[in-house]
Amino acid sequence: MSEKLSLRISCLVWKGSHLFFQRLHTIFISFLFFLFFSMANAETILCPENKNIDQLIDQAISVNSTGKSKEALRLLQKANDIAKSVGCEKGELNTIQNIMLVYSQLYDYKKALKISNQVRDLAVHQKNYKILTTLYCTRATLYENLGLYDESLKEYDAALKYAKLIAETDKRHYETSFIYYNMTPYFQERSDKKVLYYLEKSREEVLKISDNSKDVPLEKKVDMLISVNINLGIHFRDSKNKGRNVGLSEFYFMEALKQLDVVKGEIRPDTKIDLYQSLQEFYQMKKDYRKAIEYGENMLALEKSNSMPYNRRAGYMVLAKSYLGIGDHSRSQKYLDLFSKLNDSINSAEKQAVEAPVKKMISETKINGEKKIQRIAVISSSVLILITGGMMIHRRRSHKIIHEKYEDLIAKIHHEAEVNKIELTSEKNNKSNGIKSSITIIDETVKVLLLKLEKFEASKKYLRKDLSLTWMANSLTTNPKYLSEVIKTYKNHNFTSYINELRINYIIKKLYEDPIYREYKITYLAEECGYATPKVFVNAFKQQTGFTPSYFVEQLKVSV
Repeated sequence: MSEKLSLRISCLVWKGSHLFFQRLHTIFISFLFFLFFSMANAETILCPENKNIDQLIDQAISVNSTGKSKEALRLLQKANDIAKSVGCEKGELNTIQNIMLVYSQLYDYKKALKISNQVRDLAVHQKNYKILTTLYCTRATLYENLGLYDESLKEYDAALKYAKLIAETDKRHYETSFIYYNMTPYFQERSDKKVLYYLEKSREEVLKISDNSKDVPLEKKVDMLISVNINLGIHFRDSKNKGRNVGLSEFYFMEALKQLDVVKGEIRPDTKIDLYQSLQEFYQMKKDYRKAIEYGENMLALEKSNSMPYNRRAGYMVLAKSYLGIGDHSRSQKYLDLFSKLNDSINSAEKQAVEAPVKKMISETKINGEKKIQRIAVISSSVLILITGGMMIHRRRSHKIIHEKYEDLIAKIHHEAEVNKIELTSEKNNKSNGIKSSITIIDETVKVLLLKLEKFEASKKYLRKDLSLTWMANSLTTNPKYLSEVIKTYKNHNFTSYINELRINYIIKKLYEDPIYREYKITYLAEECGYATPKVFVNAFKQQTGFTPSYFVEQLKVSV
């Protein structure tokens, strides 16, 4: 599970729902800009000279919500023309702002940025600092989606400047808190100090808001405070953070939990879901599996009526691990199956979204290319027949070789079972393999390092997803050059292949000794032994053994 900060879009009541699953700075564009679009007209703008302007804007928002972007643009342009003709500057500002947001929703970020200059000029003329704050937040998001992260940060700085000019004190603190919050993810994995600085600044600003504010409802303040506390908890939980502090992490999670009882009004469901999921992951990390299960089940109950599939997917995986932790294999399997089905569904939906433009292009050129395709098909069929025959022969030979490798592995496992140890490719006797070291390390240092490596292997820390040579060297209180050299000389591996061997040996042992592991999906097995993706796991397994994990499982089911 990736330990990342969530992203709340500043100046808006929105939070990127996937702080919890492989996400940093992930933005769901269609949802994001629909929300921007709706909120751009949150305050009624009166044009006494022509009330049709407000009606046209409302119609535009309505048709845009059904996906009719072109119709929305037509209505907004008509409203803008009327506003100009009657000299209604507020109406003109609102329509231009909404036009910009529709183009953003259509992924035409460059066009949206161009139009944003008109919004800026109108807002500056009207000294509307609230809209200027929102505008620069929007521009920051547009630049980010174009991959221009430095430009995005500059826009947030501009948003901060205008937020501080907002006359209403509580509104000013609220918007400023949002911007600090939104700047935080840019420094993740770059500067732990800046991450903490911006989160603390965000918390400091939101705490300044009065509980009896006329401009910022209490539930809105509390919702923001919960989100900041969640991210502070994640920050101190993050295993990559040099200032990691599990005690402080739990403190901020508890602070977030306490806030749920502060207001009688309803806190946003997605905020509650994120809180329950962060608590679920925290307690699973602490191996307090029953608490992890409690918060995980609470999260899923709330998620049922607030469809958030990415959170649900992450929740399923953590519940599968937690139930396995208390020895409830049947429920662990249940959630693992649910995870696999949902994961396949999400991947399929994402794939379709990516393939849609390609399919459209193919459809448009299908008629013109039909004859060419037929000619290619005839040639391809002939070639395919020849290739198929050769492949069948090759497959028979390959299958025989693979099965021999499997039998060799099983024989090796049986032989080494007496000492409860699996060794696939090298003898781990801590003796030099004859490779001459490229740097000089004194014998005493080598002995200490080898002893530490033994303890490292016994601790199974090689299963960590965030494992790196630098982290491991720091953990063993040595430097990366020494560590790399000792692994190369005494383990007959480079760092990557050494870790791969440990991980693959671990999962092979689990599959061989515990039949329940043979029922798990490849996705789970990859997670279990520390790989970020199933593809990397399968490649490492095949490189180590000569066959895939699926083949190994199938053979174990038949023969063991």
